[in-house]
Amino acid sequence: MTTQEFAQRLTEHLSRAVDGALEPPAQATPPSHSQRVGCADLPEGGPSWGVRPRAELTVTAGEKTGKYLDDVDTWLIREGLAEHDKRLRVDSPVDVREITAKHDDGTEVLVEMALDSGRFTVALTGPCTWPPDRPGGPPSSGQLPPLPAPSGPTQTRSTDTADPCRSPKLYVYNLTSRPFSGRGPHLMATVRYSDEREMEYAEILLPRDWEPRYEPGTSARNLDQVQLLVCVRVEATRDSRQDVICEYANERAILGGGRPFTFNLFESVYQVAVREARSGKLVSEFTVPGRQGGEDNCPYQMSYNRKLARGIDETAFQRRLQPLVEARR
Repeated sequence: MTTQEFAQRLTEHLSRAVDGALEPPAQATPPSHSQRVGCADLPEGGPSWGVRPRAELTVTAGEKTGKYLDDVDTWLIREGLAEHDKRLRVDSPVDVREITAKHDDGTEVLVEMALDSGRFTVALTGPCTWPPDRPGGPPSSGQLPPLPAPSGPTQTRSTDTADPCRSPKLYVYNLTSRPFSGRGPHLMATVRYSDEREMEYAEILLPRDWEPRYEPGTSARNLDQVQLLVCVRVEATRDSRQDVICEYANERAILGGGRPFTFNLFESVYQVAVREARSGKLVSEFTVPGRQGGEDNCPYQMSYNRKLARGIDETAFQRRLQPLVEARR
């Protein structure tokens, strides 16, 4: 195959990785192309005049760079790239996360991120190809088979995982949900999550008629009725210097025993992203402060954590969602 033909294939690989794994705030540079002459060092060997094309881009995402590196890693696995491997390289001045993989067409993949750098690179190197300035041309020119169709997002059908909220290009709530169209009410499901594991959070509830109905004779909701997934990311901002005392009738609800249970209350803010349940498409995005007071902040069940984020302002939360529930589309 020709060098130009495979250089185009490398661009296609990079484009599919960007489209399949990344979304704002991640930003990818346009691919840069280069080539290396000589294939004798390859395991399978090759002519000294053969050319190996190369393409590379850089992804920048600030504090979320590690998360998007994981998304690219998931995409590589899902697309079936063989010889997939990842490791932490500590033999350099800066520790580097490294992922390698190989495609059936001969493309070699190298993803590298220097820890705390805020960016990572995706570099692809093609197999030995026929250079454009060499007469004759390869016997298989133009015969590079097309790539298979992308696998598409994985369905979770669960509010117990934040995957459809954190990585909507890779995961969706329910592929068979009704589209966000037609007359309301447009029913919802809520996913609450946080980046802080040492903090407790009060429940976030929707009005009952905004949620899907239960399947007849069961305690399971009809997920196909969900049109909108409400993703709520809780962020504790600062110590309020207040305590909240929570009473629990059942001491088994408290790991560690004892009641009442006293928490150190933290101010909070809730980042809300509303997505179409079947596609992950962003419908609306807004912020709601934490404003509940007293026992309204108490979570349903406790662990050992003594920190508690202030509960969401339910009135403001529902006021922002109501136009979406009632929308005529």
